[in-house]
Amino acid sequence: MTKKSNHVVPTLSGGWSVKKLGTSKAIRNFDSQEKAIEYGQKLSQNQKTDFYIHKKNGIVQNKFSFSTNK
Repeated sequence: MTKKSNHVVPTLSGGWSVKKLGTSKAIRNFDSQEKAIEYGQKLSQNQKTDFYIHKKNGIVQNKFSFSTNK
């Protein structure tokens, strides 16, 4: 079973999006990565999911786990 997670990813327009794993539609779009991270981290904490931050090239830069399963 795949863990639920949220991801901060770059957009084609130069902005940043917060997306759920396995979906193509953004939960929310932002002008800066910093604002997307702030929103995504709070969302993941509330949902108790993993949280991934991607670089501009798409590679995972950081991962945080807010899940209660250890």
